[in-house]
Amino acid sequence: MTTTQRTPWALVDRTDLVPLCPHCDAQLDEIYRRGTGFPLGQGRTLVYFCPRCHKVLGFAQGRVL
Repeated sequence: MTTTQRTPWALVDRTDLVPLCPHCDAQLDEIYRRGTGFPLGQGRTLVYFCPRCHKVLGFAQGRVL
């Protein structure tokens, strides 16, 4: 039985491309974020959203232990 290692994807830095908002199709030259909480203990929750239509692009949560 042969085992092959596969890389699921490669991360490539591209400065020549500008991502598009999946909601309004605006070019995302910048992305807004808003956070709640304090990073110690319970953690900080961040929401990322489009500066044009203000629809949510994603969430992140970070903690410092």
